Amino acid sequence: MLNRLLTLMLTIMLFAGAASAQDLTLTGDVFYRERMALPPGATLHVGLVALPGGQSVVGAGAPIPASGQVPLQFSLAVRSDVAKSSGTFGLVAEIRVGGAAMWRNEVAVPVDLAAPAPVSILVTRTRNEPAPPEPEPEIDQTLVNTAWQVTSISGSPIVGDRPLTLSIAPDLRVNGHAGCNNYFTQATIEGAKLQFALAASTRMACLPDLMTQESAFFAALAAVSSYEISEDSLRLLDAAAVPLIGLVRVKE
Repeated sequence: MLNRLLTLMLTIMLFAGAASAQDLTLTGDVFYRERMALPPGATLHVGLVALPGGQSVVGAGAPIPASGQVPLQFSLAVRSDVAKSSGTFGLVAEIRVGGAAMWRNEVAVPVDLAAPAPVSILVTRTRNEPAPPEPEPEIDQTLVNTAWQVTSISGSPIVGDRPLTLSIAPDLRVNGHAGCNNYFTQATIEGAKLQFALAASTRMACLPDLMTQESAFFAALAAVSSYEISEDSLRLLDAAAVPLIGLVRVKE
């Protein structure tokens, strides 16, 4: 079954009123090879360009009704002064959706203004490639997969016999010992930015000074915003770059 033809009257004039008898009308049809319906709101744009440079001479567009199917017929009125010129010309067409060209012919179809004949314009699907994803920020390998021992919390030295530790795995899982209980959490690293989710821990009870220190450690860990590494030392900082936790690399 033949597709129904949709006639689009594409007319552009430099003055108001109907085309004069000396004006030229170019006709033809626009089609594409994909077996797909035109999206709602599609428009057809046809233009006359000067060759070989492709400078626009005249053009116009019109909405395509929902019932429209390819091939789409068009009529483009060209002023008499252009029609009588001795230049070389071609026709270009675009089917646009949302203002963006979904189909177009990259090479203009030559047209003879002295003896115009109906023109068929094949438009091809444009490749509106999505923007490439931004690369994942590299994680400082001196920070992860390393055992760190806490030396201070908010400037106060560590008390107790058992070291406080922190380790960040390559998948950013965090675990360690907080002086009384073992704990685990998750880190987020973006460049020099470092944050920890709320830590979960075992529920052992220890001496009051150890429990107070452990609470201070968890509070400081939750307030970390960035980090600094210098040789075997690590400092975890808050949003104002104030040191919260000091650590050193555990020697193997």
